[in-house]
Order: sequence, then C-alpha cells, then structure tokens
Amino acid sequence: MLWEHNSTIVVMLTKLREMGREKCHQYWPAERSARYQYFVVDPMAEYNMPQYILREFKVTDARDGQSRTVRQFQFTDWPEQGVPKSGEGFIDFIGQVHKTKEQFGQDGPITVHCSAGVGRTGVFITLSIVLERMRYEGVVDIFQTVKMLRTQRPATVQTEDQYQFCYRAGLEYLGSFDHYAT
Repeated sequence: MLWEHNSTIVVMLTKLREMGREKCHQYWPAERSARYQYFVVDPMAEYNMPQYILREFKVTDARDGQSRTVRQFQFTDWPEQGVPKSGEGFIDFIGQVHKTKEQFGQDGPITVHCSAGVGRTGVFITLSIVLERMRYEGVVDIFQTVKMLRTQRPATVQTEDQYQFCYRAGLEYLGSFDHYAT
C-alpha cells in the first residue's frame, strides 16, 4: 500500500503493547534488512525525541531496484487510557510530520494508524485538517470536520474525551498566536 500510493510518511499513534496487550505488530525491521515479498526494507536511522520516535527506512522494490526513503513517526506520549493532558505536544508532533513531508517534497499521502484506526487516527487527521484550515483560511470548524470524516470512516474520533481533546488542542493552537503582531 505504501509503495503503490507513494506514501513516504507513516504516523503510528500507539505503542506496540499497552495495558499488557499487543496493540500493533512490529511491522518494520529493527536492526537488519528484511524482505517482505518484493520489497526489501533497510533500517537507516532512529531518533528518540521527547514525545515521539522517528525511524527512517530505505525501501527497495527488488523487481526493478527502485528505492525510496520512508519515515515513520511513532507518537509515544499518548497515555494508555484517555487523551494527552495538553494539546501542545500533539500539535507540535503534527507540525513536525507535515514539515518533514514538505521538506522532502513528497507527493503521496501521509499514512496514519493506531490500533483500531478510528480513535487516535481520527484525532490526528481531524487536527491536521483543522490546523491547516485555521492557518490558511482562518476557519475553525471541528464539528464539520469530524462529521465529514465520519462519512468516510465511521466512528472517527471514537470517544467524547477524544472529541473534547480536539477542541482543547485547537484552542491551545489559537492561543499560541501573537494577536498583536502586525
């Protein structure tokens, strides 16, 4: 899927294990190259940041030798239950993901996953859209954003806590601007 859609950024919003249960299979090689059907994945680098881990991989199509760098951002600061206390760190994380995508000029979509694909993933996608609209259109509409996303993925933003977190994070983002700057 990553290859055919030219997705070179992966966002992972879960730990491998939470509350003693496997939440996500480790689908990447940790130290040595691994082959997955036609694709060879070589780990290149891993950077441990305060709230996330950035991993870089070289992915090569063994059929034609074409390769790409794929970057995986794993957000590690989401609590096992509930939502982050502050939206600031998550907003910074979203910003770093988008900045990296722009920096490396990739056209493909950002691939986002958690364990079920609706809760944390929905929060990330909602806030990505909302922050972008705030920045470029001056529009804040979390309700309509979630409503629109739910037409494509039912149960997106799964819990009331997650929905409220979207609003809190949006308010924190708005509060970060210098309202008196010209």
